[in-house]
Amino acid sequence: MRDNLSAYLKTVTRLTFFFLSVCCVCWAVFPAQQAWWGGLVIGTAASLVNALHLGWKVIRIGENAAAGGNRRSTLGYLTRACIGILAAVIATRTFDFRIEAVAAGLIVAQLATLILGFWTMRKRENKQSLDERGENN
Repeated sequence: MRDNLSAYLKTVTRLTFFFLSVCCVCWAVFPAQQAWWGGLVIGTAASLVNALHLGWKVIRIGENAAAGGNRRSTLGYLTRACIGILAAVIATRTFDFRIEAVAAGLIVAQLATLILGFWTMRKRENKQSLDERGENN
């Protein structure tokens, strides 16, 4: 499980960095919408930090469960919410970026994870044999 999660996190990180590079290019090409592109960049960076934090927490909880530990753990929602609020505060107070763009950027890594999950399920579905009983697998 850990290897799969690490691979998925690496792919989500790559997709998010690709989106960040597209935002930076658009920021340079369309300077009139600088407030929107900057908000997207800050929101996307916070989204990536949230995704990596959640992945770390899931791995840690899984290792604790595999070791037979009875320590209760949470997924750190409060920490991830504070990261999102911090991104919004930095974007609006420091740089005067659009809060709507920050909110849209906050879902980029999660959307990349969702798309990656659907793509992986479809890839697995296409690999399966058409033999109903599975004798030839």
